[in-house]
Amino acid sequence: MNESWEGFAQRMQRLNPLFELGRGMEVGELKPHLQTILMQVLLTIFYRELNDDDQRRKSDIKYMVEDAVKQMKLLADEKQIERITTGLLYQGKEELSKPFEALYYDEIRQSWETQVFRYVEMDELYTNLEFGGSICYKLTDVAQEMIFMSREMAEEFSITIEQLYSMQLIKNGNFRKATRNLDHLISRVNRLMANEFTFQKEMINNPKILLIEEEWQRADNRVEIEKQFEEEKNHFRTITSMLEKTKRRNEEDDSIQKELILLQEKIGHSRQLHDRFAKLVIQNISYEMKLKAENPSLFWENSLVSFREHYYENWLMKEGVRRFSTVERVLSPLFSPKNEFILPLDWIWGEQEFDEKQGPDLIVDEEGDEDKTQVRVTDWDSVIKAWSYVFQYLQTYGSFSLTNLADLPLEVQDLWFEESETIDLWMMFDKKPLKVQVLYRKEETLSDEREILLYKLMNEYPQFEIFEGAKIFTEFDPQAEPFTWHRMKITPFKICVQEEKG
Repeated sequence: MNESWEGFAQRMQRLNPLFELGRGMEVGELKPHLQTILMQVLLTIFYRELNDDDQRRKSDIKYMVEDAVKQMKLLADEKQIERITTGLLYQGKEELSKPFEALYYDEIRQSWETQVFRYVEMDELYTNLEFGGSICYKLTDVAQEMIFMSREMAEEFSITIEQLYSMQLIKNGNFRKATRNLDHLISRVNRLMANEFTFQKEMINNPKILLIEEEWQRADNRVEIEKQFEEEKNHFRTITSMLEKTKRRNEEDDSIQKELILLQEKIGHSRQLHDRFAKLVIQNISYEMKLKAENPSLFWENSLVSFREHYYENWLMKEGVRRFSTVERVLSPLFSPKNEFILPLDWIWGEQEFDEKQGPDLIVDEEGDEDKTQVRVTDWDSVIKAWSYVFQYLQTYGSFSLTNLADLPLEVQDLWFEESETIDLWMMFDKKPLKVQVLYRKEETLSDEREILLYKLMNEYPQFEIFEGAKIFTEFDPQAEPFTWHRMKITPFKICVQEEKG
């Protein structure tokens, strides 16, 4: 048989759970993001399992889904969150609680076989059904395999998580796997130390790297970093203590003693490496503080942008460019004898309001040959499409800040700049509270722009009829700093909704 077929069935059985994750779920616009959401939920369950945290019941998993959706700047209603939750626990209807199935080709039998698996299963240690408790879930071997596969590719785990995982393995008596995991930990610390040495050299040769590489600026967080290292030291002490107790319990078993001796050697080596790494990080932080104290001018914020420093040295020379057209776009304004425009037209329109009763504006073309009538009319389709995200968010969470919009995908943000009225309406909601009463009225009877917006939204998106009779108001935190979004300085108030009390 061709060597490409060797172990083919086993490979497919490892990959099938990845391929099937989230498959077949109907969750609307969340479909492209479903596997990412579910992978985050599996990781959360795994971390809680490592920390002996029993908050792994269905209600907890539902909250994990909701939290992941929110963290990824997505929107989901209650029905979608419930569907994602149940879709991780079983296939099909809830009352059947069916496992997942996938076909794979067995190269030895030369036939198609059915693989049956689950992503989570009951954790008997934390489940007390006889006392009326609910099921506490843990990852199956299949799901853990997915986590480990992603770790090997993305170096997912931190030092702390590696330590916790080793503790769990020792507690379960899986000493060989604990030894292998310590190899991962040693490899992880070695890579981090190599990065620290490289950064140390760069910092000595070019102190201004501290301005460019923000993730390396750690002087202000020295106390937290030292605390983290101390916690990791405590973890090593715990692992050593667990190992000593295990050795005493298995004094008469020579095979286990050999495994424990090898494991003890790995722990000792890991501990020494970790201490060296901690000293190196603290040393680099101390050097950073010294640089800032002795050369304060290097770290002052310049009021002007230097083309040589900011564009040429820190961007072009450091990162390069993918297309020459990018260079042309940067340089052309410096050398072109003709400017493309005098003032942005959007700014001019933003200062004007068109009144249809006064008749159309007359705009003379550049040649001056004839007058052309151009009427500026608001594209309400664009406005309500932009605002639909706001009211979808209000429907789910009850409040919305423009900072939330700034975190959404760029194509959603772009909608807010197609029509100037879209932004204007945001500021209008900072007026007095509005009681929504538009559903059964005619558009021509509405005078408040907010009511017109709601009227058009309800006509386009019937699910927003739920806001009829609700009170919409704003909340402002006087201590909150204004934030800048696409060169606009915006007061960070929230739009809130309060349902009508029956």
